[in-house]
Amino acid sequence: MVALRFFFVSVLFFFFVFSTVSQLPDQTAEKKSVRILSKTLIGDDGRVYACSDNDFFSFESNGSIAWSVHMNFKCNTDFSPVYSGLDQMLVLAENRILRVNFPRNGTESEPELFFDPGETILGFAVSISSSSVYITVKNHGLYAYNMLRQQLWIAEPKTESFGYRLGCRRDYENCKFDSRPVIDSCEASIYISNNEGELYSLSLRGIYYQWIQDFSLVDRFFTVTPGNNGLVYVVFPTKSLIFALDSFSGDILWQKTVGPLAEACCSEPVIDTNRWVSIGSLDGTLYTFSRTGELYKIPKDTETDSVIQVEPLLDCSGSAVYFSQTKLEGKINRVIGDNNFVSAKKPETAVFSLVAPDTRSIYWSQSYSDQIANLQLDEDLQHFVLDERIVLAFLAAANSGNPFRCRSKHDKLSFSCSFAEPEHLDIYIGNERAIIWFLLFEFVIMVLFAALVRFCFIFWKKNKLQGRPFSAFLDKRRLLHKKRREIDRTIMRLENESTADEFAVDKIGDLVQEREHVKRKLSSTYSLGRDIDVSKSKDSVLPLYGGGSRSFSLRNRENASITVFQTPSNESSSEDRDQQYDDGDEDDDVTDDEHDEDDLNRKRKGKFLARAEGSSDDDDESCGIASSRRSIYLKK
Repeated sequence: MVALRFFFVSVLFFFFVFSTVSQLPDQTAEKKSVRILSKTLIGDDGRVYACSDNDFFSFESNGSIAWSVHMNFKCNTDFSPVYSGLDQMLVLAENRILRVNFPRNGTESEPELFFDPGETILGFAVSISSSSVYITVKNHGLYAYNMLRQQLWIAEPKTESFGYRLGCRRDYENCKFDSRPVIDSCEASIYISNNEGELYSLSLRGIYYQWIQDFSLVDRFFTVTPGNNGLVYVVFPTKSLIFALDSFSGDILWQKTVGPLAEACCSEPVIDTNRWVSIGSLDGTLYTFSRTGELYKIPKDTETDSVIQVEPLLDCSGSAVYFSQTKLEGKINRVIGDNNFVSAKKPETAVFSLVAPDTRSIYWSQSYSDQIANLQLDEDLQHFVLDERIVLAFLAAANSGNPFRCRSKHDKLSFSCSFAEPEHLDIYIGNERAIIWFLLFEFVIMVLFAALVRFCFIFWKKNKLQGRPFSAFLDKRRLLHKKRREIDRTIMRLENESTADEFAVDKIGDLVQEREHVKRKLSSTYSLGRDIDVSKSKDSVLPLYGGGSRSFSLRNRENASITVFQTPSNESSSEDRDQQYDDGDEDDDVTDDEHDEDDLNRKRKGKFLARAEGSSDDDDESCGIASSRRSIYLKK
């Protein structure tokens, strides 16, 4: 019974093997009819460039082959072609770099060998601005060549400065560069990492190490993407971390955690012209970051059985991103230590979408199943394997559902580094209007305080405050104001009296002059401002006569006239009396008041004489009464 069972199992095994072997020729023939394209490059002309086996292809956006060139070496499908300027492409094929020239006038030229180190090439990059090519050769270093294939310099990870070891601190002997170079055109820098988890920043112009950042404590495996905005983004796929570094100093500005990421070939973010960084995750979400680390998820609600395993692509306008979601029959997430593993079942459909990261708006979305006849691609693509990566590249090249205007070459050159300036961050958190009003209030307070300081500085320099108490100054000021009000009341009372004799007129004149003295004091020596020299600022309303006397005549309707003569006095002039009035102030305020009262009484005791005159002015003989100040004659 056991032998029969063994025989039955053996028959089934040989039948299975025979059926499998019988099907191998058909499967091999089927595989030969389908080719695998390398990573694609979307050129400025809207075409898609890729290579397959020993051929280099240029596709139109609809999938038709524009032209192709045969190569003598088989290309590496893990690397995309690199545009080197002047209608040339550099392709990595069997650890050699080939230069492919675009056909001119319908004439195709054979690719020429650009670089053959005889060793494994880990990657290369091209700087069009410096017309240089940078190549990482395994176990050797970083090579720099110009477009004429002349070697410029060689850089190694082992470096020292003044006897201090800068790189390869852990294992100096076995330290090697193990990543492809990445060029930051805006900063004129090259980023490359070694096998110890250290990131280097070198200058494009020579062997100059700008900074070295050690990430060995986080993970030794990471990818680097220049932001062309003053930042460098480092992605750790196994840790699901994204770091933002200052491109000038290498300092870590912020770090964020995202969902589980795909392998290194599909974990590089894309940066649009609005400074937003977008990266797809295996949880089916597109994570977008602002330059300051502000995180958003697109879409907000995603299906649990979907993944993003293809790098998003930038559209022709530079402000939107194409990405692909794959819906599966099932998905299992497992967390082992710090790592997150995703197990997926058979894929069902693929959803391609166009989104603007700055507004989180989805402008276009289309779902495709295994049958992709509705993609409207040319029949030339039927000879190649069409996975999500290839289909997404052709959809982005064709601008499917794109409402934005494409940028020209001039716009790309003009604005490629226009947003490299650091963004000004608001340090205030709260109501912006309240902050503005508060700042305005502070400004007004500062202006008032400055005016107060200036006033105090001028005020305390007054002569009346030097060596005297401030209370005496205020008492004198109040006394002058009181005196002025009394004089005003007296003048008003005399003007309202019906009897207008000569004595009242002279008294009013004296009071007016005395009021002017009081006002002059209040506006100069006892003012709240700076001292003013009154003697230099006296204004004359009437023109002055330079002779020894002045006269003013008034005539009424009754042919009567009054002539007033003013003659200089030997005792004191008006200015001398003013000066004496002020000097008395400086000596003693009380003496000054007594001097004013005596002067007023003396003026009240003046003598006046009136004499009638005839009709003829020539026969009149004027008689004057000597006075210390003036003489008045009345003519009738």
